[in-house]
Amino acid sequence: MLLDSGTNHYFAAVNTEGAFSFQNLNAGLYSVTVRVAGNVYRTATQVSIPSAAVDVTLKLSRDGSVEMASTEIGRVVDTDQLTNKGVSEIPLNKRDFSQILLLAAGTSSDTNGASNFTQQFAINGQRGVEATFSLDGADISDPEMGGGTFTNFNVDAILDLKSSSGVMPAEIGRGASGYTDIQTRSGTSDLHGSFFEFLRNSALDARNYFDHPSPVSPGRIPPFRRNEFGFTNGGPVPISRWSGNGKQFFYFIEYQGFRQVLGTTQVLSVPTAEQRSGMDTTAFPGDTLLVPVNSSISQILARYPLPNYPAGTFGANTYATSSKVNTDADQFSGRLDFQSSVKDHWMARFSLDNLSGPTTNPDQTVIDPSFGVEYVDHQRNGVLTWTHAASPSLMFESSLSATRTTPSFPTSNTTDPAVKFNDALFEPFNAPGGSVSRDYGNLFQARENVTFSRNAHMVNLGAEIRLNRDSGYFGSSPNGEYDFGGGTAYSGVKITSASGSHTINIGDPLPDTLSAFLTGSAFAYTRAVAPSYFSNGQNIGATAVNRTAIAAYAQDTWKATSRLTIGYGLRFELYTPITDRAHRTSGFYPAPGGGQVFLINPEPRYRTRMNNWAPRLQADYRLNPTLILHAGAALTTIPPNIWQDNMITGNLPFVFYPRVTAGPTALVPYGFQFTPAQLPRVYTPDGTDIFANRRPNDVPANTEVDIARLEQGIADASEGETTPLNVGAINRNFGNAGLGTWSLGLEQSIGQLTLSAAYVGTTAYRLPRVAFPNAYPGATAQFAPYTNFNSAGQAVGGFGTEGEMTATSHSSYNALQVSGQGQAPHGGPAFQANYTWSKSIDDTSSVGGTSATSTVGAIAQAAPQNPFDTHPERGPSVFDTRNSFSLSLTQSLPVYAIHPLNHVSSKLTRGWQLISISSLSGGTPFTVYTGIQQTGAGSANADRPDQIAKPLLSTARPKREDYFGRGSDNASFFSIPINVPGGTGPNSGRFGTLGRNTFRGPAYYDYDFSLVKDTPIGRRQSGAELTNLQFRAEFFNMFNIVNMGLPSNTILGSGFGQINRTNGNSRQIQFSLKLEY
Repeated sequence: MLLDSGTNHYFAAVNTEGAFSFQNLNAGLYSVTVRVAGNVYRTATQVSIPSAAVDVTLKLSRDGSVEMASTEIGRVVDTDQLTNKGVSEIPLNKRDFSQILLLAAGTSSDTNGASNFTQQFAINGQRGVEATFSLDGADISDPEMGGGTFTNFNVDAILDLKSSSGVMPAEIGRGASGYTDIQTRSGTSDLHGSFFEFLRNSALDARNYFDHPSPVSPGRIPPFRRNEFGFTNGGPVPISRWSGNGKQFFYFIEYQGFRQVLGTTQVLSVPTAEQRSGMDTTAFPGDTLLVPVNSSISQILARYPLPNYPAGTFGANTYATSSKVNTDADQFSGRLDFQSSVKDHWMARFSLDNLSGPTTNPDQTVIDPSFGVEYVDHQRNGVLTWTHAASPSLMFESSLSATRTTPSFPTSNTTDPAVKFNDALFEPFNAPGGSVSRDYGNLFQARENVTFSRNAHMVNLGAEIRLNRDSGYFGSSPNGEYDFGGGTAYSGVKITSASGSHTINIGDPLPDTLSAFLTGSAFAYTRAVAPSYFSNGQNIGATAVNRTAIAAYAQDTWKATSRLTIGYGLRFELYTPITDRAHRTSGFYPAPGGGQVFLINPEPRYRTRMNNWAPRLQADYRLNPTLILHAGAALTTIPPNIWQDNMITGNLPFVFYPRVTAGPTALVPYGFQFTPAQLPRVYTPDGTDIFANRRPNDVPANTEVDIARLEQGIADASEGETTPLNVGAINRNFGNAGLGTWSLGLEQSIGQLTLSAAYVGTTAYRLPRVAFPNAYPGATAQFAPYTNFNSAGQAVGGFGTEGEMTATSHSSYNALQVSGQGQAPHGGPAFQANYTWSKSIDDTSSVGGTSATSTVGAIAQAAPQNPFDTHPERGPSVFDTRNSFSLSLTQSLPVYAIHPLNHVSSKLTRGWQLISISSLSGGTPFTVYTGIQQTGAGSANADRPDQIAKPLLSTARPKREDYFGRGSDNASFFSIPINVPGGTGPNSGRFGTLGRNTFRGPAYYDYDFSLVKDTPIGRRQSGAELTNLQFRAEFFNMFNIVNMGLPSNTILGSGFGQINRTNGNSRQIQFSLKLEY
């Protein structure tokens, strides 16, 4: 084995156990050459070797390259590392490398935060937005939604994937609870690469539990076709003047295509024929209301499909079918490496990823294909890095990068208003309501790292600057939105009953959501609408968001003694407040004399926190040659998310969100609407037209809006009554959050096995959440202090519902994390196993949550039951998984040793390998909601009941989807506290006593297998393989285990306590061929 720095040469012989040692080695950059049995392997680029003693592992690849990984420095960090071979050979559904992270201890999926259709991860009890990613050191974290971009990066082009969590060194920041760094492959002196094709279709799949034949879908298995194909290629650049004399020039390119048509199983609640005719049998037990059906509602009912599966989750209302979802992706990357001298290395890479699909709401396309919302994103990333070894002990790394993302969610229907059911009675009608959501994110990053070593110290200094320069458009339901259920609606017609015992007169409260829907009397109406002098249509809610981040850090790894290694460091980060380049910011704020004022271009927008110091301390103590004690603690600064936490742009008066709620004398009939023509000019209290020149850039800071005049102008234009306006803001005490992490553990080596056990704890504070200082829609005067009411209790002015981004949430996490990895003796499998026993607690797990107004089934609200008291919300996080276990195995299969096959060609009997991944986890929590406004605090669909009996939750019954076990009587476990003494609101109720996330869903089990056959073809002059043909047969959920999802959790909604979808796929089989050379 040879180490060559250009000026110094070191040789070492490898013993029979594969070990080697270099003595008195100077720190610096070295090329590594290994000769084994006449075959020569070389590193593609020079590697950094410190002066401090360090253990390394070398891995030799078929293409003649050497990969080196440290096993000593930074051991305190909980790190999982995979090389190219490990990443590419693990059975990955959709070849998405991010799925590998779920195998790590303390990591679970955060479906609550996944809105950009890339996987999000809750690491050590933290929200998914706190998982960060980089590609060749360039930040590729999604700046709008969290999670990572380029997660479908061609795994054959990944050299190394390292995931870190827990106590991490000071060089890692950006609010990371976990950090994943992907290093891409470079070219070498030999031409190398691969071609591959993966094939799947429904003929190879098993039936989903909820797949049932119907006239619409006569086949029991929905259609499914997927093709993944691509190539990699790398080698030397044949330019003579850039080669020789210590210069080396290499290239590497890759492409991966993805084409999929997926038939998704859909189980929906839709109106029956009797309900469409006006028969309501649910309002009064034993009696039938004969409801006159509104003519406009009749047209909507006609567009719903009729139920087709009365034995399904929603009983007589069940409609079971499948919906096709198309997804296309084209991902490409090109990389150049130039060794300009023995001291200088340059790397340039450009990557792109064009994503089209999937349809984000396939349940809606069942009703009308035009209701579909597509996910479209064109991602770009480029990086230029220069590494300079000034001396054997001093190295500089300079890097510039840029990342662009364009996540958008277009919908083609711009006419039909949304009809939504707050209690999940039916599948919504056009749930998007023409919503506009497009963002163009640009992240520019510059980094400088300096590494030097002296005696027993390795010091790392660095600084970086990140510039977010985004623009976008957003408007919720610009077609209009009518909300039924959740709050009280009032009758506009007389309704009788079949028995004559129940009569509802004009102005009376309607007894249920069905009667309100049939008569077209909504609880509330809203829409996004902009004045004519600002952009409307697909360009509504224009924003141009800026933010600047500056960071600096120092880290020292000190080998204090032969037993003790200490890592200590300090990081500082500064994040400027979110701003809009055109000053299109606004919000409500406390008035000096009491009350509130509404300001345009508010300054300061919110606090700029300057004390963002993040110390890090970690230590390893070798108790004996095979046992190491790890300990550490760290603080991390968590910046606001520039999309989810941004409530200062896209608000009034740039976009109006008038929300009208029903009253006894003020009904909200279907057909009522606001238009841009009804929006008046905006004035200050002294009568100045704020946008006289239509330029928000010219509006002075802290310009006050005359809200009363604005609301009266809307009332005059619409010939209606004055309606309070909904407004948003960021609290001026808002700012960065913080994350504290601590750990203590032991690591034991036993031969080729490494076992570890650690306690890991985290606490996050000042996390973002939305507060509602003026209560919820439909609030009464007792709960809405900033709304004006008349003597009849009707809202006639002031502010309506207020959403305020605040930094008042918190979380805690405690876990025992146990892992083992290594090679089993006597030819056994290589394995990695992780077990986590944990508890994650918070008072909200996200900013947004999910809602019954978007689909039927399970929902998770982010808003508290009581808008003025969040303490009762403290409970398990929505991603809290108490027990989780993962096991990955790789076993070479000695087919050649089978006696009858002794004389068969080795081309057929050698190169067989079995790889498996097993994942087992407990169920995640969910909350039970009532689906009705219980108090005068209004309705955010977050009201909870009282629990009066304990259900036996199970999926092992004859009807497996009946999770609560009483079928249509599942609601009997609970009591809705309305019509009680001392109650408030239209239903004279109180808040329920049931806590948040008090029930848990079904457990999850998954076993994936991959059977691999490598067949070498030909030899290079060096003796290495010329080409290799790899065949793979992959089985996802091989045993076809039915993993049930969460049940419908709204008591007054359809199918309460019953499950209408699975958590994951049925068995799917995939075949592939790959040619490596």
